[in-house]
Amino acid sequence: MKYKGWRGVAAALLVGLVAGVQPQLASAATKPAVPSSVPLAGLLDVQADNLSYDAARRLVIAKGNVKVARGTDSVAADYAEVDTAAEQVSARGNIRIEYQGNVWQGEEATYNFKTGQGDFGAFAAYAPPYHLTARDSRRLSLNLMELDGIMLTTCEPDDPQYSVRASSATLENNRYIRAKNVRFQLGPVPFFWVPYLKADVEELANFELTPGASSDMGVFLLTAYNFPVSDVFKTHTHFDVREKRGIGLGEDLLWKDPNGRDYSGMLRLYYASDSNPWRDDAQRAEREELVDGDRYWLRLGDVHNVTDRDYLITELNYVSDPWILSDFFDDEYQKNVQPENRVTLSHRGDVYTAGVGMNMRLNDFYGNVDRLPEVFFDVNRQQILDTPFFYEGENTLGYLGKVYPDGSEEERYNAFRFDTKHVVYWPTHHFGFLSLIPRAGYRGTYYSKTRESFYVTNVVAVTNALGESIGTSNQVVQMFNDAGAVWRSLPELGAETSFKAFGELYDGPTGIEEDEDLRHVAEPYADYTLRFEPNVLPEDLWQFDSIDRLDERNDLRLGMRNYLQTKRKSSTHNLIYADVFTTLLLAPDDDEETFDSLGFKTEWRPWSWLSWDFDGTYDVQTNALDTFNTQVEISREDVFTLGVDYRYKLDARDVIAGDLVVFPEARWSARVYARMDLDESTLEEHSYYVIHRTRCLGIGLGVRIRPEEASNGDDDYTVWFRIWPLAIPGFSSSLGGG
Repeated sequence: MKYKGWRGVAAALLVGLVAGVQPQLASAATKPAVPSSVPLAGLLDVQADNLSYDAARRLVIAKGNVKVARGTDSVAADYAEVDTAAEQVSARGNIRIEYQGNVWQGEEATYNFKTGQGDFGAFAAYAPPYHLTARDSRRLSLNLMELDGIMLTTCEPDDPQYSVRASSATLENNRYIRAKNVRFQLGPVPFFWVPYLKADVEELANFELTPGASSDMGVFLLTAYNFPVSDVFKTHTHFDVREKRGIGLGEDLLWKDPNGRDYSGMLRLYYASDSNPWRDDAQRAEREELVDGDRYWLRLGDVHNVTDRDYLITELNYVSDPWILSDFFDDEYQKNVQPENRVTLSHRGDVYTAGVGMNMRLNDFYGNVDRLPEVFFDVNRQQILDTPFFYEGENTLGYLGKVYPDGSEEERYNAFRFDTKHVVYWPTHHFGFLSLIPRAGYRGTYYSKTRESFYVTNVVAVTNALGESIGTSNQVVQMFNDAGAVWRSLPELGAETSFKAFGELYDGPTGIEEDEDLRHVAEPYADYTLRFEPNVLPEDLWQFDSIDRLDERNDLRLGMRNYLQTKRKSSTHNLIYADVFTTLLLAPDDDEETFDSLGFKTEWRPWSWLSWDFDGTYDVQTNALDTFNTQVEISREDVFTLGVDYRYKLDARDVIAGDLVVFPEARWSARVYARMDLDESTLEEHSYYVIHRTRCLGIGLGVRIRPEEASNGDDDYTVWFRIWPLAIPGFSSSLGGG
């Protein structure tokens, strides 16, 4: 049978006929003609071109344009027999059954109203995006069907490129299937087999397979079963096999507000029995004390809007060693080398933000500034009553601890710290164009502990090239001790001024897309800050973050913002934004210059298909570029997307990366990625990924190469293959870093 409207495949076949109906037709030795429409017991209405009654077999026989109806439910066929004694209906030829808005079609079916059993033959069902067919089917009860020769696919069932098949199965409550001899096939070729499977029939196609090979992993197969438990929860079950590294098992539980607003998160548990946790002697020397064969990652991440004004952010990670992410979850490692552990509860008021946060180290091989806890209360800038003055405040109170990785010679230190900052602003305008905002502020910080330094002289043996002692030498070492509590005061004065000058460059269409008019806006600005010398200097404080490094300050920040603007889609659009700035030190120390580095930041948006940002600093004293970063993206819809990212830091980093995707939605598409260390003139990584989309499948083949990263010093190769139904996009498996 073939039906449309998925949920009723087992429960509603021929259910339009009511069990227990006892026809009350006059008996006869022959087959008298029956009117073309006959009600049976007032419940069923049988219509046909020809109706007759076989008294010997107690059958109502209907031929030609048969329709048996009860209310809005009906059965249509070319031929039907109703056994009034056994209460069984048999129909054949162009069967169409309508029940509660669902439609089934087939060629032959029988149904017994007393037992709820029937033999319905072959049928096909469709519930987007799934097709389910069976060679033969039998209804064993109202809630249970028995199926032979079943197939599930997201392709057209007549010619499926991908399918899940089973020799036999039962379907319970119209949803849950227990299948035997289950085969996953590409066209006619099986590629995965399990002897038995129990699953939600709609999710049977949600298996994910990524076979591949890597220089350090060997041949691998990454598998996942993605199962939506409800509208809120879904799971990813991982079973990964790596030839050179062993087996990995994992379970992800993900949750998300169906409306996409209030909450989302994930709980991940992953374990790898790693048979080769280091690839060479150098890596063994680095890892041996921290890594063994049992490696794992436990992660809890959640963002929860408790109310419209309250939100809770949780990020907790516990790992077996510092390299578990780089080895098995390279995509996560690229985002964050050291996983975070923090919990923040925040409340947003009309004029303030308040909350409490905790940040802690869970693994002792990491360093961290622990905050256990830290309370904050910030007041947004707001007018003070009806005066021309505005107030802004920041307050934090916490117990802070600086911790170092195990094995470090540095010792942990901790202290209570209360920091409060208050600033009053007086916005004014002069001469119709000049903005001047004087300010006065005070910052006070309480420390439960400070530090004092002292020096220790150690006697150190001096040896020659042969290791023989030839004398001694004195070595002076600076040491620190806890000192008493202190309140540090930092009063501050300052003023910010700016104005805007406009120049109309062109009226009318510019020739850039559909832009109209062109103007230049120049905004010079200056910001003066005078911070008096604190009563406690930074060298006398335990250092946790930037607050503890605050010192006296007397400088003038000078800058110029420039905007090249047009009208695009009836609103102002910045074609180019450029900010150039520097800081003039008015009271430099002996080792400081009067002018600080020159900084710049620029954003280009000339066309909708091009974005180009860059920023950096230039040392005017050494005439050298200190830092420079740029990101360029060129995108032509349905044709290609090109991204280039360049990062430079003097004597530290000089790297460029490019990412090109061509024909992203076409039948054939490709992606090329490369990252190069320009300082060393070497490629750090390059990868290639080709995707072919058929009528219902996506097929991907990828290669990643990391030069000289393999255990034997050769290039590290990773090759992988992926295939997925286009109706179910996305992958939950991570390739890892090799």
